[in-house]
Amino acid sequence: MRIIKNGKAYDGADAIFTALGQIWDEVVEFSYNITREHQLNHTIGAHKPTSWSMGKESYEGSLTLMMNQAVSLEKAVPGGELINIKPFDVNITFADDYNELINDTVVCKFASQGRTVNTEMGLAQQYDMFVLEIKPNN
Repeated sequence: MRIIKNGKAYDGADAIFTALGQIWDEVVEFSYNITREHQLNHTIGAHKPTSWSMGKESYEGSLTLMMNQAVSLEKAVPGGELINIKPFDVNITFADDYNELINDTVVCKFASQGRTVNTEMGLAQQYDMFVLEIKPNN
């Protein structure tokens, strides 16, 4: 395999994370995904499946924030409880060297709140997100 001269990959540094009307600068990771039920269908007289079906979609996600971002959000929410923030749109926008934009929209809310304190520099916390909808590249 050869490296293509103008084939630069999308990088995390090329992404912009926007939520609640602001660009969030202290996001370490945002993970989201769609799964859909799949099943094999069996019929009388057949030992092997004769067809397959697809069912309901499910969504999941998590968000890791640096402590600075988390604390500023907590200060903006009555009582400091992130889990009380209503569902909001998160937009993740990527640009490549050709300025081709990819934008995913995730409708979600915080499903957990807490702290991880350790001996590392740059404290961060991963939050479980309750995901209502994922719109890839919209």
